[in-house]
Amino acid sequence: MERTDVQRMADSVLRDYGVPMKVSGISAAGAAGGWTIAFAGAYPGSRSVEVNVNCDRSSAHHVRESLKKGLAVFD
Repeated sequence: MERTDVQRMADSVLRDYGVPMKVSGISAAGAAGGWTIAFAGAYPGSRSVEVNVNCDRSSAHHVRESLKKGLAVFD
């Protein structure tokens, strides 16, 4: 899975669930193929969150579900 794919999915989760945050950074998280995605609050003083996504199962569904779990949003 490429960085741009992860960026697109993270932006999509934020938009689809109305999370008032933005992606502030994406970095590779080791040799296991994971990513660390940093989110910043959209408003001054808002909390920041980092989500670790393990991409050993590189399906888009798995990555999206991991992002939702890390951001605590549910269907």
